[in-house]
Amino acid sequence: MANEQILEIMKSTLQIKKEFVAIKVWKEEPAGIPKYEERAFPGMCTQIGDVLRTGKTFYTDREQCFCTGGVVATGVALPLNEEERDEMIKVHFEISRGYKDIPTAIAYEKQMDTIQPKVDERNAAVQLGLLKDISEPDLVLIFCNPGTADILNRAYTYVSGEPVSGFGGNGACPFAIQYPYTSKKPSFTYSDVAWRKYVGMGDDELTMSFPYQSLVRFIEYLPTVAEEYRNYGEMPGA
Repeated sequence: MANEQILEIMKSTLQIKKEFVAIKVWKEEPAGIPKYEERAFPGMCTQIGDVLRTGKTFYTDREQCFCTGGVVATGVALPLNEEERDEMIKVHFEISRGYKDIPTAIAYEKQMDTIQPKVDERNAAVQLGLLKDISEPDLVLIFCNPGTADILNRAYTYVSGEPVSGFGGNGACPFAIQYPYTSKKPSFTYSDVAWRKYVGMGDDELTMSFPYQSLVRFIEYLPTVAEEYRNYGEMPGA
């Protein structure tokens, strides 16, 4: 199914304000696609916000991201070793004070190590853009309200018979990028303050992330599921 068909079904079925953002991972730096011109702060969340604001597509690598969450999540950068990670935590702690103290911050990262699937491949670049501009991406990010997320969840489970995992924590790249990229299963997250701010999310929005093939798998059933959802509890013929 072509991206145009997917977009037509999604937009005619669901009331979603933001465009759909696609992520495509490349083994080699892609030819004919511009490279991100700056070093994004914090990182990929800012670049996703740029896509939504400008409609441009571009690719990025380790050098274009201060925060490595997105490029680590896609195998473009190696995870920091424990010593490097702890030093980075100290830097972030001075900027954001996201924990009561540094030992608590380190404890959180150790917990994350136990629940995140590892990226076992090396890649060169990540392309970001609107879904209409990237053919067969790896992931599609959907920014929507909880009611719409519930419809998308039901459409996925309608076909797959599998639940969709949801996450809360500090950071979004592990939940909205690394988990669906490595597991090939969708996820949702309300994310954190940096992702919400730099992506440009409203208070009523959360992030759903679908591997492209999982989206293709259920998209034809979405209108039927949405109609049943909106008429839930009504007696037939009433």
